[in-house]
Amino acid sequence: MERNAKGKSLNSADFSEIVKKAYDKGVNETEMTLEKLLEDIKADLKQLVVC
Repeated sequence: MERNAKGKSLNSADFSEIVKKAYDKGVNETEMTLEKLLEDIKADLKQLVVC
């Protein structure tokens, strides 16, 4: 049970980092389009391991 809870907390932290990275990209990069941003988010989420 501890292992499963630990995995979920890691995934939550990873997801938060993905969202933060996407926000920073959207705010800081002048030529970032919504489509490119969504592609980047999708790629990052695919690498996130779901337990």
